[in-house]
Amino acid sequence: MQRQPTLARRLIVVAFSCLLFGAVASASPLPQSDQDTLFNQAVDAYKQNQFTAATEKFKQVSGIHAQEAQQYMGKIKAYTDAMQVAKSTLDRTADEMDVRSVEYAIEQLETAIKIKPDGPWQPQQELAKARQLKDELDKKHADNSKVADVRFCNAALSAVKENHYKEAAQFSCLLADDNPGYTCGGDEAVHLCETNTELAKIGKDSLEKSNANPRPQIPAGATSNALEKARAAFDRNDFDRARGLFQQVSGEAKSTADEFLDKIARYNDSVTNGEKLSRAAQYDQARSSFLAAAAIKPDGPGNPQARASRMELMLALDQFYSGDYASAAQHFQACAATETGKQSLVHFYLGASKLGRFFVTGSQDATLRQEALNEFKLAKKAAFQPAGLEISPKILSEYKNLTF
Repeated sequence: MQRQPTLARRLIVVAFSCLLFGAVASASPLPQSDQDTLFNQAVDAYKQNQFTAATEKFKQVSGIHAQEAQQYMGKIKAYTDAMQVAKSTLDRTADEMDVRSVEYAIEQLETAIKIKPDGPWQPQQELAKARQLKDELDKKHADNSKVADVRFCNAALSAVKENHYKEAAQFSCLLADDNPGYTCGGDEAVHLCETNTELAKIGKDSLEKSNANPRPQIPAGATSNALEKARAAFDRNDFDRARGLFQQVSGEAKSTADEFLDKIARYNDSVTNGEKLSRAAQYDQARSSFLAAAAIKPDGPGNPQARASRMELMLALDQFYSGDYASAAQHFQACAATETGKQSLVHFYLGASKLGRFFVTGSQDATLRQEALNEFKLAKKAAFQPAGLEISPKILSEYKNLTF
C-alpha cells in the first residue's frame, strides 16, 4: 500500500529527521489557558453545526485537548462523507432509483445520526424520506416482477407453440434470470430456458418454419417489463448483461433504459478515473472519483467505497512523508474508524504522526506523546512489524521499546 517517496520527498523526510533529532529550538505551544479557550470555541462551533469553523480551530489545538480535537475532526469528516453519499442518492430522479442504492443511503444516514443526531442537512428527515422511498420501491418491484413473469412466460409459451425457439429462449431466459423456479407451462423457468436455448442452437427454428409461421408479436407491455430484467442484472453487478438488455428496450421504457446506460457509463468512467488518479498519486482526487462511483451504485463492481477508504490511507501516508503530521493524523484517524484492511498499519502510522508532531513542537506535550504510544500499543498487539518502512530511528525506537 505504501507509495515509494520521490527524491524530493526523501529530501523532505531527511530534513524533518534533522529537525526531529537535532538540537533544534522550537516555538513553544500556546499556554494551556489559551488552548482551553480555543478548544471550547471549537466545540461550540461543532455544536452549532459550523463544521468548517470548528475544523479550523480543532486543527490548532494541542496539549491536553489534542486527542479530543482529533476525535471531533474524525466525527465531522465521517458525518460529512456519510451525508454527501446519502443525499447524492436520494436527490436522483424517480427513474434512477433502485432498492440497493436506497438501502445504502439509509445505512449512511443512520451512521451520520449516530455521530450527531441534530447535525446539519436534516439527517432525521432524510432518513424518514429514504425509508418511505424504499417501501415504495419494494412494493413497485414486487408488483412489476409478478406482471413481468406472467407476460414473459406467456410470450415464451407462444413462441414454443409456433416453433420459434430463439424467441422462446429469449423470453424464458429473461424469466429465469429473475425467478429461476417460476413454473411456466408446467416447467421451471430455468429448465425452460436451457431447453429452448438448445433447441435454438440445433436449428429447430428453421427458416422454412419461420416463413410458414409468422413470428409471434411481443406482448403488450413486455418491452417495458424487459426493463425489470435489465435492472435485475444491474442490481447483480452484471453490467455487461445489463447493458445488452437495456439496449434492447424500446418504446416508452427506452428513456429509462437510456438513463441506466448513462449510469453504467458514468460509474465505469468514475472507477477508471479513480484508478488513473491513484496511479498518478493524486489520492484525494482519486478518493473523490471512487466516492462518485459509490454514489451511483454503492455495492457496484470493484467495491468503490472500500477503494475510496484505501485512497484516504494513501493520502494520509503521503502527508506523513511530506511532514504534515497534523493532517496525516486526521486522515489516519478517519481510516481507523473505517475498515481498510490495514488497521495495524493505520494505528502504527497514527502513532508515528502524533509522535512526529510531539518532537517537532519541542517534546513538551506529554499528552500527545501518550496518545502516540496508545496507538503504538494497538499496532503492537496486532504484531505489526515496521521493517523496511522509512521511519525515523527515534520513532522506531519508541515503538520497539514499548512494553505493555
